[in-house]
Amino acid sequence: MGRTTTLLLACFILAQADKQVMGLIGPQIQGSFDLSNTQLGFLQGGAFAIAFAIGGMPIARLIDRGHRLRLAAICVAIWSVATILCGLANSFALLLLFRAATAIAEAALPPAAFSIFSQQRDSRRVARSTGIFMLAPFIGGGLMLVLGGWLLQATAGKPLPLLQGWEPWRVVMLSVGLPGLILAPLLALLGREPRRAPPSEAVAIAKATRYRDVFAHIFVQRPFLRDYYLGMTAFYAATASLLAWYPALLIRAIGMSVGSAGAYAGLTYLVGGVGGTLLTTAFFASRPNLTSAAIIRAFLGVAMLLCPILLALALAGSFLPSIILYGVFALLSAGVLAMMPVPIQLDLDDRLRGRGIATMSLMMSAGAGTAGPLLVGILMDLSGCRLGTALATVLLLSSCASIWLLARANRARQLDNNSMAIC
Repeated sequence: MGRTTTLLLACFILAQADKQVMGLIGPQIQGSFDLSNTQLGFLQGGAFAIAFAIGGMPIARLIDRGHRLRLAAICVAIWSVATILCGLANSFALLLLFRAATAIAEAALPPAAFSIFSQQRDSRRVARSTGIFMLAPFIGGGLMLVLGGWLLQATAGKPLPLLQGWEPWRVVMLSVGLPGLILAPLLALLGREPRRAPPSEAVAIAKATRYRDVFAHIFVQRPFLRDYYLGMTAFYAATASLLAWYPALLIRAIGMSVGSAGAYAGLTYLVGGVGGTLLTTAFFASRPNLTSAAIIRAFLGVAMLLCPILLALALAGSFLPSIILYGVFALLSAGVLAMMPVPIQLDLDDRLRGRGIATMSLMMSAGAGTAGPLLVGILMDLSGCRLGTALATVLLLSSCASIWLLARANRARQLDNNSMAIC
């Protein structure tokens, strides 16, 4: 693993810890600001996801044109400062504002990294670098739940010498924000920016500079990409809902403490996610002539397998079945999330990849990342149902939609391959 990939991975681990922190400290923030379940659901999903997606669009345009690592390093510093400010917020409105600033800055990192990785000539190396980078959601999210849960317990009722009067969740936010101020200059100084191909060597579609042209290419001219984008969005709706609410599910439905819920959920997510990512990366990186069609077929199989698992997980009433099913979920979903960018990297030109990834982020973050967790909170507030029932409803609907759309993408990709063979 090269130095640049290592630095990008470290930054993405920090970004994912920052992203997942609300799932752990959400109940404490809810008490501090007297929030409803709907407000908490929006804070856990929508506040971050909408800003992430909207901010990613103009940033991706810069990534397709400029120095990717330098831009990413600047954004690492910005999101770190914004995270620290979240810990200082004295109102729900300010917390939303700083959380949005964090998300906008974090939106630069994935498009920059995937654009750099895709310049490798061998598709297997593209898959390998992408898979290594995508270990971050599981390492960052898992460590956040484990270490954050420990920090919450360690600081509860024990004021720190330099942080007198700070609530434990504020200490966690400060701890997440500070490391980025070290990583940002390291990325800028030690990372290597690969040289792009000259514009004259790009295909005709790469001349498009407007997002309207990019959208037309993805959603009109390439039906398989359209269905793939929609299918992955539905898949992520289920994933985002479970990640946002699972610690609360352990607390509310099973009666665990915050620290225990964070530790068990974090370790399970870390081990299952890292294992699934490594296995999937090794599998695809070893396949000669890796194609997006093979990846989509694998995703469809995983989505079909996960549907009943997610339903059983949401409705499990005891700890052992719940945590086992959560581990299986982490293992299987990791493979999909790890390889999710690869069909885009393989099927879009170098000067469209940044915006292609940003478009996927827009749909997955602003759409799925917002709607999933928020809908769970709305269902509880409007119907009075338990968290497990609301979560099961959202997971079932999202999973079924994902299976149908990925099946359409698979058929469309096969038609594309047949047309190319005839030509």
